[in-house]
Amino acid sequence: MTISLRSLSVLIATLCWFATASACGPAQPNQPTPDAPAPDVADSPRAVLEQQFLDMFARAYYPGRSGQIMLVPERGNILLEPDDSFYRFMHGSPWAYDVDVPLLAYGLGHIRHGVFDEPVTHRDVAPIIAALLDLPVTATMSGKAPTTLLTDAIKPPRAVFLAVLDGARTDFFDRYADTLPTFRRLRAEGAWFSGARVDYLPSLTSVGHASIATGAEPRIHGIVANTMFDQRTGQPSGPFPETSPANLSALTITDLWNLRSRGRAAIIAQGTTSRATVPMAGHGGCLLNAHPTIMAMFDAVRGGWVTNDECYRLPFYVASDTAARVLQRRDTWLGHDVRDGRTLLRSGWFTTYQVDALVSMIERERVGQDEISDLVLANFKTLDYVGHRWGPNSDELAAALRDLDRELGRVVAALESAAGPDGFVVIVTSDHGTPGEPEAPEQGRYYITDIIETIHNRFDPDERRTVLYYGDPADNQIFIDRSHLNDLGFNLGDIATHLEALPFIFAAYTEDEVAAAISH
Repeated sequence: MTISLRSLSVLIATLCWFATASACGPAQPNQPTPDAPAPDVADSPRAVLEQQFLDMFARAYYPGRSGQIMLVPERGNILLEPDDSFYRFMHGSPWAYDVDVPLLAYGLGHIRHGVFDEPVTHRDVAPIIAALLDLPVTATMSGKAPTTLLTDAIKPPRAVFLAVLDGARTDFFDRYADTLPTFRRLRAEGAWFSGARVDYLPSLTSVGHASIATGAEPRIHGIVANTMFDQRTGQPSGPFPETSPANLSALTITDLWNLRSRGRAAIIAQGTTSRATVPMAGHGGCLLNAHPTIMAMFDAVRGGWVTNDECYRLPFYVASDTAARVLQRRDTWLGHDVRDGRTLLRSGWFTTYQVDALVSMIERERVGQDEISDLVLANFKTLDYVGHRWGPNSDELAAALRDLDRELGRVVAALESAAGPDGFVVIVTSDHGTPGEPEAPEQGRYYITDIIETIHNRFDPDERRTVLYYGDPADNQIFIDRSHLNDLGFNLGDIATHLEALPFIFAAYTEDEVAAAISH
C-alpha cells in the first residue's frame, strides 16, 4: 500500500496533536448543532465553502497587519484562551451563528417599511446614512443604499441614530420577540433586512465597526483584527492604540458629515472599547479641516467615561458621571457579583448607566433641534460580554436583551421628543454573532496555546519561536516568523497542512493564498 505525502503529513499531524494536546479532548465529528448555519451553507460542498471562506479572508487582508496563517474552526467548535472564565464562547468564524446579523431601519416619512430579502452587508450602512443626508459618498465606500429603502422625503431627518448591538445574532429578535417591545415596534413599522450577513473574516468587533462606519471593505479601511503584531517592537498592538484613529485608512460617515457641516452638526459616538467607539467617532479633529467630535468611551478600570483629547471632546457632565453611583447601590445581578467596572459591563445595569449618559448628551447637545442633521452612534456591548461568558441561550443573555430593549426605548423617546415623530431615523445592526454551546462542551472547546504548542512541536521543537503571536482567538490569525520558518526548511503551506489535520480545524489558509485571492 502506498500513501501520499499530504496524507502522511495529515497522519503525523493528527498523531502529534493527540500526543501533545490531549487536554483539548478527543476528535469530534462535524455534526450540526442547534446553532448550525442555514442548509444552503451547511450542505455546500467542502470545496465551495473553502473558496468562500478564502474570499472572506481576502476582503480583510492588509499587508503588514494581517497574520500569516488564517484559521476556520470546524462548525460548532470554539477556539479560546485557557483559564478565562469571562470568555467561554468566542466568535470570529464564517458560520451562520457568527455572521448572520440584524439590520433594521426605522424613520417615519424617511424609511419604507416591510421585509427586504436582498443581500446586505455592513458596508451598506454608511451609504444609507449618506443617502439620508444627501451626502456624496467616497470612492472607498463599496456598499450601497438599497434603492427601495428610502422614501422621497424632501428634507433630511434632523437626527440619525445608529445602534450597534454588539454580539447580537439575528435569531435573537425572533426567539425573544415577545419580550422586546421596542425592537418589535421598530421592526413592524420599519424596514427589516432578512439577508444581512458579515461577508469578511474574521467576524469581530473592530473589523465590524470600522466596516459599518466607513462603508469600505476591511482591506481598504485597514482594521483587520482586534490584535495585530508589531515586529518592530515585538509586541502585540490593538488597532487604535491610545484611542487614536491613525490606523483607520478610510473616511467614516461621521468624517464626511463633520466636513460637510463644518462642525456645526452634533456628532456623538459612545461605546465601551476603542475597537468599537473610535471608528464610529471617526478621525474627529485629527482630520484636516474637521472639528472634534464627541467620543465617550467607558474605561472599566477607571469606572467612567474617557476620550482622546487630541481628536475628540468629552462633555464635562459625562466625564463626571462615574459608575460608582451604580456600584454603591447594588452588588449582584442575577446572582452574579458586580463589584467593579469589568463585572458591571457584564450586567444589564451597565446598559442603563450607558443610556443615562447617552440621553443626557442628546438633550444637552440639542440633538435634532435645528435644521442641521445630527448623528448619534452607539455601541452597546453588554450582550457581547454576557454572550462570551454565559452563551446565547442563557437566562443572562435573555435578561440583558430585555434591559437593552427597554433602554433603547428611552433613546427613541428622547429623539422623538427632540426631533418630532418624523424627524429622526434609527438604524440597528450588529457587528457579529456568537456560537452556542457545543454538543459536547468538554470536547468542543480548544485552546490557542495548544495550537501554538503543536506548531512548535512539529516545526521548531528546539527554539520554539516560529509563532510570533497568537493571542486573540477571535482574530483566527497566527503571526509567523517566515524567515525563521524558512531557515528550518519549512514554509507556511506546511503549517497550514499540519493544522488542517487537527480534528477541530475546517481550513487553514496561508497569507500568500489570501493575498492571491484578492485579484480573483
